[in-house]
Amino acid sequence: MKKARWASLALALAAGAAAAQGYGTSGKGDFSSTSQGFGASDYGTSGNFGVKKGYGILLLAHGGGRDWNRAVDDVRKTVSAKKIPIEVAFGMADPAAIQSAIDRLAEQRAQKIVVVPLFISSHSEVIDQTMYVLGMRQTPSEEFMNAPHSHMAHSTVKRAQAKVPLVMTSALDDHPIVADILLDRAKSLSRNPSKEFVLLVGHGPLRDVDNQVWLQTMNRLGAKVQKQGGYKGVFAATLRDDSPPEDRKKADKVLRDLVSRLGKKGPVLVVPHLISAGGIEKHVQASLNGLFYKWNGKTLLPDSRMAHWVLETAAKNADKPNMRKFTDAGKPLPPPEQKRLVPMESPSSRRSNGY
Repeated sequence: MKKARWASLALALAAGAAAAQGYGTSGKGDFSSTSQGFGASDYGTSGNFGVKKGYGILLLAHGGGRDWNRAVDDVRKTVSAKKIPIEVAFGMADPAAIQSAIDRLAEQRAQKIVVVPLFISSHSEVIDQTMYVLGMRQTPSEEFMNAPHSHMAHSTVKRAQAKVPLVMTSALDDHPIVADILLDRAKSLSRNPSKEFVLLVGHGPLRDVDNQVWLQTMNRLGAKVQKQGGYKGVFAATLRDDSPPEDRKKADKVLRDLVSRLGKKGPVLVVPHLISAGGIEKHVQASLNGLFYKWNGKTLLPDSRMAHWVLETAAKNADKPNMRKFTDAGKPLPPPEQKRLVPMESPSSRRSNGY
């Protein structure tokens, strides 16, 4: 275990007042895992997931360096040991990677494919674009196509093709397993919980409206961490790392003010609410100048409980009907004058599709 250390910090994190509201914030339009029946009573169940149902699992993950990818592949190996076909597609809604994984599952004679996004939240432009690639959304995500990291604004993105039904589950959201892992990460830094503050740090999406949902979900996780860990307070913030510079600067000020205020009242334990190491947690460390915090950089992975989440989530969604509605080869974004004529998925409509 890497020894926790005191360091100086300045966090470039979440814009919006919700970042400073602490744990327990709630709101409408949130597709939490609990809304789909992933309650605490389900955590710790066991069984022969999926074998008799004939489905395969397509595990989606952002991907990163060698260690990042190895941590995800370890999850795949654990699930595969249960004799369930599972393939990983790394990348941000990468049609080629997704198609390749679907083809590999077809070779294993999967009769249905359950797509499980190993992502922090069900609310992001990447999830929207993935739904498009899978034929569950009519048009590409405008935010994804026009994002700073993308050069596809006028491109036609191919859809993945499959001869078997496809269903897609929610991401991690506020599943009890996530809360338990975050609690363990906080405990690894803690000495006197009743006098300490915990700060959960996430990446965050592009859209402001999605960011508010991320913070609401993180605050619910924080409420569980505080209740079980006995901390003085638990707060949440997002990096907005892919957002325009002005949003990142705004986030930086909000977070610096928050950490400065909390630091005067007690130690601040910074816990990365990230999938795996080797990504933006290094950016967090590089940005932490001027304030004190406690940190060891431990992310959600590696942790054996994540494989259980994959198994449970796939099993609970395997009986859903085919979610693939659009079977065309793909299409570009509509011209600006036609965008208002194209029905786009709203948060409420995505709820009906399992989000």
